[in-house]
Amino acid sequence: MDWQIKTLSRKSTFSGEVFEPGDQAVSLVYFDDEAGELGRADLHERELAEFELSSEVLGRWKWVMKDPEDMGASASETVASAEDFFFSLFESKTDTEREQTDVLKHLLALMLERKRILRAVAPRQISGEQTYRHVKTKQEMIVPIVEISRELMFKIENTLGDIIL
Repeated sequence: MDWQIKTLSRKSTFSGEVFEPGDQAVSLVYFDDEAGELGRADLHERELAEFELSSEVLGRWKWVMKDPEDMGASASETVASAEDFFFSLFESKTDTEREQTDVLKHLLALMLERKRILRAVAPRQISGEQTYRHVKTKQEMIVPIVEISRELMFKIENTLGDIIL
């Protein structure tokens, strides 16, 4: 599986319209069957209903375009984006998309646990599945444990860009 994806765009994938500071945007991560790799579309939030993909969306997160002079996202915005993306991965997926979402679920769970957004339930597992509890909502999620190599981590970092904590 290939994970090469661009960083956050300065214009909409759908309309080509430039994101202005303060614009609400949504990033969608999907598996492009034709290319055999993950893809990402950055859209104005208002374009979301019109945008169509040939495959199912694996996950999504919202973000606000910053002023180019102040492009660094605040820590709380970054965590909120990662949290949104993590929860979106638990929406129904087909079996063909399960491998991609399992890797993303595992990685984001570890990151959100480090930030104390999630807590592992029961003893730490090294294979199979780990149950996590969302601290704020007390919701529990079962996350598959996936081996993440250094090469895969670099590819994921290129995919997710700014929400890597």
